[in-house]
Amino acid sequence: MKINNPQITLADEARNGVKEEVRSGFLDWLFEFNVTGDDGELYALGGSILSMALEKMDLVTMNLAKGKGFVRQLKNSVYKLAEYPGALMQKFYRNPQGTLKIEKREHSVLVTCGKEYSVECFDDGAWHFLLDTQDGEYKADLWHRAHGYPLWYGREKPSYLTQHSITYGYNTAGDVEGEFAYKGKTVKVKGTGQRERYVAVDSSAAELGGWEDWGYITFNEIHSSMYDMRLGMKDFAIYDLQTGAYYPEGKMEITHEDWAFMRELDGFIPTVYNICIEVEEGVYEVRARVANARTWGVTYKVPDNPVASLIFDNVEGKFTYRDGTVKVLTGGRGSMSVRQWHAYPNILPRELFSDEEKSGEKFDTL
Repeated sequence: MKINNPQITLADEARNGVKEEVRSGFLDWLFEFNVTGDDGELYALGGSILSMALEKMDLVTMNLAKGKGFVRQLKNSVYKLAEYPGALMQKFYRNPQGTLKIEKREHSVLVTCGKEYSVECFDDGAWHFLLDTQDGEYKADLWHRAHGYPLWYGREKPSYLTQHSITYGYNTAGDVEGEFAYKGKTVKVKGTGQRERYVAVDSSAAELGGWEDWGYITFNEIHSSMYDMRLGMKDFAIYDLQTGAYYPEGKMEITHEDWAFMRELDGFIPTVYNICIEVEEGVYEVRARVANARTWGVTYKVPDNPVASLIFDNVEGKFTYRDGTVKVLTGGRGSMSVRQWHAYPNILPRELFSDEEKSGEKFDTL
């Protein structure tokens, strides 16, 4: 979405409502990071503060995933199975409405939700996260530093995902550094990630058009964020760190390949992403491979509308300018969160759910 002044301000960081008549309110300060530890491992770090007015709850979520997996072809089957390490730790804290506090300072906005989670949003584009499970299992001290301008959902004017789903806010990719401690082991990390500042009124997963992609891709040369309702709204932002060029408009197409069954999700996920975004000055192309995946949301269980976060380890890209010049992109990272509008029915073959060798009828029928 193109807006007159795309610079993030402290007013955006502190925003806690919309002007329209609303049925429910939803606020978040969320992050999803793809980082490498000083132990050489790939880590995915995530968390959020969520305020849900209709449910009268302020929520904190935290998650940690480690390592890479693979996809295997099932014996005597057309299906593939995702064998990913998944999450090491996932926490979910329900707090009464009013636990979330927003403190406006001279050069920052501090947002807290109990003792477990705080994020300070600075006017130079940095966010500082402090997370603590309070039981000794997990602590994190992380910085996210954004570059350029974000993907805006709305600002002066709202963005409408559907006729009644009104949204304001932004996603932006940036550099990540810091450390976390898990079960007594401290790991220093460095990489990239995406943060989200979001204000929403109402939503309906059934209206998403069957599939939703929300995520980011970063290279040493270019950072990008994207949101794709398969049959609906498509938004993105590309920022060239070398030239300062900002591309918030154009044509985006995301295609999925090599689908595999993810047992934890009780459904299929794509394990290869092809992203093509055409903007005024050229074409941005990305091919990314999934190395790990986990369920996500406010329960971390398989809901009626399955959701998963996919972590990429092998990301290739290029930007082809109108004159034919090709900029090969390096150091690719990223992740993509997906939402399906319904769960798969239980007419799937047994081998998807069990490694046991079985004979006879392979389908469960109604």
